[in-house]
Amino acid sequence: MRRITALLAAAAAIAVAGCASKPTQTTPQTVIETPQVQLAPQPPVTPRRKAELHTELAAGYYERGQMSVALDELKLAERDDPTYSRIYNVYGLVYTMIGEADKAEANFRRALSIAPNDSELHHNWGAFLCSHGHPAESIAEFEIAARDPLYKTPEIALTNAGKCSVLLGKNAEGEQYFRRALSLKPQDASAAYNLALLDYREGRLDEAQTLMRTVMSQNNAPAPALYLGMCIEKRKGDRDSQDSYAQQIRNRFPRSPESQNLDGKDC
Repeated sequence: MRRITALLAAAAAIAVAGCASKPTQTTPQTVIETPQVQLAPQPPVTPRRKAELHTELAAGYYERGQMSVALDELKLAERDDPTYSRIYNVYGLVYTMIGEADKAEANFRRALSIAPNDSELHHNWGAFLCSHGHPAESIAEFEIAARDPLYKTPEIALTNAGKCSVLLGKNAEGEQYFRRALSLKPQDASAAYNLALLDYREGRLDEAQTLMRTVMSQNNAPAPALYLGMCIEKRKGDRDSQDSYAQQIRNRFPRSPESQNLDGKDC
């Protein structure tokens, strides 16, 4: 009797195991209910947030040179929230890049009317003014950005103010702007290059040579910077250093205008 009972128990266990692994139509299936997890309700995506996301995408496409896609994203952002100022800031950058200056100016002005204290916007507006025939007006815009303690890159604003001052023929003011930029960020290659260029033009070759060390300490110095270094060394009579700069231009920028003038006649 005990043996029969044990066999039945074993058979039952096998049957259950078989059902679990391969249920048949005549065998009821066991259902295991998963406890429902109560998630905290998510706040609705507001029109402003949609506009912010589309504008962020547009800015990314702008940086990658995909202007048409950037404009599409900006249109969506404007549809979601036309009061978001950064839309028109990025519009201004895109239209500037594709050569539609009137549209760029209109959008920068619209952005400023919405957010008159936006330092990034003042900087970009200043860059537009300086590159479109109004360098004198641009200086004040760069100063607004540079004086903002929350602005992340005041050295760029100061360097741009320096370049626009030089365009106006105000070299002394330009020099001061470049030095202010370097006081904030001593390894800033752009400020160092522009100050070296100014020193070179005014015959301060030792100072220019020293600044070029800062420029060259950064990776991938552009062709104009290498050419300036070559010219400085040519004037100082250091043929080996001159040839070193020339070789870098020849290797890295073989199709650049600088590579066509490695004899230094333009120095």
